[in-house]
Amino acid sequence: MKPIIIKYLLLIFSLVFIFRFTFFPVATLGIGVSEGGLNLIPLIKMFNEFSSIKQFIVNIFGNIILFVPFGFSLTSVKRSKKVILIGLFLSVSIEVVQFLMTLRTSDIDDVILNTLGTYIGYKISMSKYFKK
Repeated sequence: MKPIIIKYLLLIFSLVFIFRFTFFPVATLGIGVSEGGLNLIPLIKMFNEFSSIKQFIVNIFGNIILFVPFGFSLTSVKRSKKVILIGLFLSVSIEVVQFLMTLRTSDIDDVILNTLGTYIGYKISMSKYFKK
């Protein structure tokens, strides 16, 4: 398969995966099963409001890992700042939609972690291991 086709398939797959976990409840992970809300204070909820270590790990690593394939697929973007802005825009857009949903919480921590995941995926794709 041509690299460009693989890149577009990865982009589509990553967006479907992101939308699946951000807009639809996943009871086994505790995602979208409680009353919605809004958190605009960075890092407070992340470290203070989780009832278990599992919830903490799912939140931190889940939000990062969810966006790594998206960042990985952005190989045609040549500047890190643009990648960060693209990841930020997608994450903020998702959080705005979640704010309008009943059972979803909009959280600034998610924006930070999702943007970080986008950047990590991009940096991995630009590493010497994936360069031609």
